[in-house]
Amino acid sequence: MSHGKIQIVVMLIIILLIFSITYVYFSQLGIATGRENNNSTALLNMEFGVGTLNIGNSSYHVYIANTLRLQQLGYMNASGIGNCNGLGKCAGILFVFSNDSMQCFWMKNTFIPLKQSWISNGMVNYTYSGTPLSQNSICNIGNMVLETAPSFSIEYGEHVNYTGPV
Repeated sequence: MSHGKIQIVVMLIIILLIFSITYVYFSQLGIATGRENNNSTALLNMEFGVGTLNIGNSSYHVYIANTLRLQQLGYMNASGIGNCNGLGKCAGILFVFSNDSMQCFWMKNTFIPLKQSWISNGMVNYTYSGTPLSQNSICNIGNMVLETAPSFSIEYGEHVNYTGPV
């Protein structure tokens, strides 16, 4: 084989290797295939406990982020809302804090759009539609923040009752 042909073969192998590594990385994030990544749902199910959230006359399961580690993790790198450990009717993640205080959220490393609702004294006092991958901090006062799919029905002034770990 001539020197030129060896260089071409080596370059093709390197390109194939780079493509394979890139594809595996992005498919782990649920981006390359366009499908929800079951691994991200599995991670949500392994990491988060589940509680119950009552909004009006409806009850929903929610993942609970009640520790600093879970609050930092949130929906980062997830490709879907998840199934609340297979319990169904999953609203999203409820961030539970020890008292009413200024809570700031951003969407860095979050690939899905989310509606964020700040809750204080059992009432929604602010909602915001988060933009995937945004590093802008959005802040409001609350002792809970609910992150849901944008289509989830929760509005300013609604009463919310949470049952689960604090």
